Amino acid sequence: MDSEKRKRIINASLDEFAKNSFKKASTNNIVKNAGISKGLLYHYFSSKKELYEWLKKFVFELMINEILEKIDWNEADIFERIKQIVLIKMQVIEEYPNLASFSKVIYEEKSYEEMKELIENISPGFYSQIYSRNIDFGLFKEDIDAHKAIKIIQWTIEKYSEEYLNGFKLTNENIDYEAISKEMDEYLIMLKMTFYK
Repeated sequence: MDSEKRKRIINASLDEFAKNSFKKASTNNIVKNAGISKGLLYHYFSSKKELYEWLKKFVFELMINEILEKIDWNEADIFERIKQIVLIKMQVIEEYPNLASFSKVIYEEKSYEEMKELIENISPGFYSQIYSRNIDFGLFKEDIDAHKAIKIIQWTIEKYSEEYLNGFKLTNENIDYEAISKEMDEYLIMLKMTFYK
């Protein structure tokens, strides 16, 4: 399948499953929005269930692979590392706009432990790699619990990106990465003053 057609099918499927429950999702809507025939969809996926299960694996593999491939492993500052991760995620979501909404559906279906197991099966040690490999924990103040501080940094920046992306979906404009980076830095400077020496 050519990449453009593949992307249309994925985006149409992500949109349909994100807006509806699995039972209510319509393959008729998917093929209509993807601009393909139903026969072509069923040539690649034998059933709606198979398509849904494939999408669940696809969204996690895509995000994990993009992060592992594009992250700067030489960056020792956890603030910069988290910023990098968020910007990589936003690039993926710009290409697949309904990926975030579909991911929320999956998170509602599965427990935290099930999600962790799914991610570990795709990439063993993923979280420990991205949040600790080559990170200089000596930058934190001695009385700060670095792991709890990292969670606060994650929550802040992830929430910021979520709010930005919600606005992005409404406007259909391109993501302004330079403006995002600058605004994230404003939050990160405040957090650095709290957690770093």
